[in-house]
Amino acid sequence: MLYSSSRGKSESVKFLEVLTSGVAPDGGLYLPEKTPKFLEEELLSFKNFSYNELALEILHPFMDDFLSREELEKIILESYSSFRIENVVQINNQKQFGNILELFHGPTYAFKDVAMQLLAGLLNKASEKIDKKIVILGATSGDTGSAAIEACKRYTDLDIFILFPDKKISEVQQRQMTTSGADNVYSIALDGDFDDCQKYVKKLFLNQDKFPKIRFVSINSINWTRIISQSVYFFYANYLLDNTKYVASIPSGNFGHAYAGWLATKMGLELEGIHIATNKNDILDRLISTGIYTKNQTIKSLAPSMDISVASNFERLMVEVLNNDRSKLNELMHIFPENSLDFNHYPEWKKISSFFSSSKTNDQEIKKCIEEVVSNSNYFIDPHTATAVEGLLGSKVPGENILTFATAHPAKFPDAFHGINGFNDIIPPELISIFEKEESLIKLKNNYEEISNFISSNYIN
Repeated sequence: MLYSSSRGKSESVKFLEVLTSGVAPDGGLYLPEKTPKFLEEELLSFKNFSYNELALEILHPFMDDFLSREELEKIILESYSSFRIENVVQINNQKQFGNILELFHGPTYAFKDVAMQLLAGLLNKASEKIDKKIVILGATSGDTGSAAIEACKRYTDLDIFILFPDKKISEVQQRQMTTSGADNVYSIALDGDFDDCQKYVKKLFLNQDKFPKIRFVSINSINWTRIISQSVYFFYANYLLDNTKYVASIPSGNFGHAYAGWLATKMGLELEGIHIATNKNDILDRLISTGIYTKNQTIKSLAPSMDISVASNFERLMVEVLNNDRSKLNELMHIFPENSLDFNHYPEWKKISSFFSSSKTNDQEIKKCIEEVVSNSNYFIDPHTATAVEGLLGSKVPGENILTFATAHPAKFPDAFHGINGFNDIIPPELISIFEKEESLIKLKNNYEEISNFISSNYIN
């Protein structure tokens, strides 16, 4: 399978290049030139598959020139062996607010484990095929960094540098990143916000030629492998619901999760729709409701993993909004975010945006939702999941069969549970022991040269 850039200025590449790249040379994001689509009888035949078996069927067409089915099957089995339940994800039915797809049963108690464990295994395999040191770069507003570090630390052929905004993530999230004890892990607290971290990671990729001895690889949701990995459980949830169409209600930040669901529909899955739940950093809610894409200042919230002002993965959907006019997309991305983008002028926007709905939830509403759910059902939800549940309880999510995605274990966000009885009883031992470990934390200024020089001086030869 060949992949091309969303901005249309780079040559087509194979999966290995997509896997081991952050962005395309022209600054765009990679997309398959032809999306595999399963026949109805094929989808029906998958119904009784285990999660691992389903992942093999969904993922292999995207990387068949990189791995044999047997090789991929082995990586999938190894990647998900550390999960606490056999089939990676599960549905928990709550009478008050319906079905919850629990995605937090991986080693760091976040949905990002699903993609990250697999991505690390694939990158370790890629290190055997290229003659350069693989150095993983990531920006995180919370769970991405800890999931990436946990996944990569066991592979000595990989080094990993994670940037996160200093004092703007939960202490649990920080300690998950700073207590690995691994020599190939560098956790960097930046004097800035998440968008600064993401900006510098993108700039490092664009300056890859200045680091001739190493190969930078992205573990953020702009990495295509993360998108396709997340698409698997959209299919699996459909089978758990006995092939019932559903609205996926998703706590949303960078649009990676939502795009994974959109991709699943292009592969043949029938969804009723996708609901994008945001916190007070509501760029996606404003986009869906108005058709105008405009950046605002990032505001710290109780749901820090969604504290973003630019949804990077939306660029992938823009290809379809612009009817595959990649020159136009390249033009628009060169004026954004300094200028707003109005998609109401494009005929495809009305059709595509009608598949999505959205809502916005502030901190007070998040707190109230958590308290209401615990009081009525004794079920704890984290503040990100609460944005989706609050949308449901507030009748903001259209559709009859709604599946709410629970993206993290509530114990990762203790600040949201002050005064709520029973919280201490649900904290897993692994999230208690990290407070007894020594931290390894690097603090850097909000300056590209300082970050670049640090990486140059510290990757392991």
